[in-house]
Amino acid sequence: MADDEELPVLTTTELGNLLKQGLRTLFPQQVWVEGQITGLRIPRAGHVYFDLIDPPEEPGQPAPAKFSVAMWRGTRAKVEKVLAEAGNLALENDLQVRILVKLDFYVPHGRLQLIMEGIDPSFTLGKLAADRDRLLRALADEGLIDQNRNVFLGDPPLRVGLVTSIGSAAHADFVTELENSGFGFNLLVCDTRVQGEGAAEQVAHNLQVVASHKPDVVALVRGGGSAADLLVFDNELVARTIAALPVPVFTGIGHEIDQSVADLVAHKSFKTPTACAGALVDAVRLYDDLLTGLRAALGERVHVVLDYAQQRQDHLSQRITQSASHAINRQADRLKNLCQRLVVTAPQRLDRCHDQLETQALQLRAL
Repeated sequence: MADDEELPVLTTTELGNLLKQGLRTLFPQQVWVEGQITGLRIPRAGHVYFDLIDPPEEPGQPAPAKFSVAMWRGTRAKVEKVLAEAGNLALENDLQVRILVKLDFYVPHGRLQLIMEGIDPSFTLGKLAADRDRLLRALADEGLIDQNRNVFLGDPPLRVGLVTSIGSAAHADFVTELENSGFGFNLLVCDTRVQGEGAAEQVAHNLQVVASHKPDVVALVRGGGSAADLLVFDNELVARTIAALPVPVFTGIGHEIDQSVADLVAHKSFKTPTACAGALVDAVRLYDDLLTGLRAALGERVHVVLDYAQQRQDHLSQRITQSASHAINRQADRLKNLCQRLVVTAPQRLDRCHDQLETQALQLRAL
């Protein structure tokens, strides 16, 4: 009991301040920390808050380690400039980062937090490239790169399933392009998040929902953005879902240079939502032109057949007329000959008959 009485007694504030001072002693300088961003939020004040985690080995499992990170508004502007200049990057959930931090113990909340003061964009770019290459190799090994490309695209592709963020510029551009075509597209739109936490799972789910309605084609579109904004389209779940769909998938993802993994496994990919919709319009127009050509060819063929039939009828009529005329002429000649013979032979027969009658009369008188 005496030993217990010699132990220091601290208030929570005193303990917090001791921990804060101890951290400063142990980590007098900034340190680099690597991890994955999750729970990103930016309140109205303009500061940035997120959790930095080591990703779990299996989806759905808890992160093995997690730290709260805060970045003040002034630092945020500098970091965003560095990211933009390095490769059109931006802080996003699920992004792998290496950040320069100062360790701090926030006494009011009794929480250890990392104060972000810088970032290494080359690390993020390298991780993105490595993850993308790994996924592409895996998909190629499994024969999934060309799987959706080999799905038959029927003519004309008028029943379109659209997966996008309703109300976005991408949505408006796509719909406007179809409406301006003058063709009767039947559009089924499924609203989805296209970036941020949980977006990949939602995109994959909505692709399957739209495909279940058996459209002619599924279009996955979004407007341009930073490399981090487009992370969902390099996601393995999204890529595998596209590859496995029994319906052709067209992507219209705003990007300038590199294609996303989603683009590479899709039936066809385009740089913008407008171009994606335009390709569907072109496909329908090609089919319409083909039908127009077939109708014209059929009409011409029918005209040729009718002309031939008319000519044949005229020829047959002419032959019939000629044959009848010849037959009538032959019969007329025969009748004429008969008449001429009758003119010659009739008097002779009458004379013979008269002679016979006289002979018979004499014979009767002799009796």
